[in-house]
Amino acid sequence: MTEPLVDAATAPGRHLPGVSADATAGPVAVQVRRQVWGRRRLVVGAALAPGLLWLLVQAGGGWTPAATPGWVALLAVVAVVGGLTLASYVPARGESWRDTLGCSPCAAVSGGTVLAAAFLVGQAPHQVGMALPALAVVLFGLVQRTSSTRDACVR
Repeated sequence: MTEPLVDAATAPGRHLPGVSADATAGPVAVQVRRQVWGRRRLVVGAALAPGLLWLLVQAGGGWTPAATPGWVALLAVVAVVGGLTLASYVPARGESWRDTLGCSPCAAVSGGTVLAAAFLVGQAPHQVGMALPALAVVLFGLVQRTSSTRDACVR
């Protein structure tokens, strides 16, 4: 039988493969991450993508014959990534709005990358050269939002 605060894998006398006996002397703290993308967030991301695509196309000069299919396809990718970035602010089941939004200034930066992408696209209408940095900006926002550790807000 094991002690209440020690699980069976780290109990005295048990040895984990590939780990020295000294490393398993005490309890091992493991942080379990929740699933980041649930159905709720994916639906919100999919719902936001068409509106973001419209916004990006309008910021980039609108629908004209000068708009190449490659430019529109690139803006569609930017819109999908931007939609997923904004959907990361929707709380997962069991989370509160306050904890999902975050309490640090860095938590707001990811949402701002979507606006920055629209600004970049508007600087050179119908140019793939500005749509690529817009994609890089929203990718940065998505990676920053999904990979950073979340601090619990002080209540």
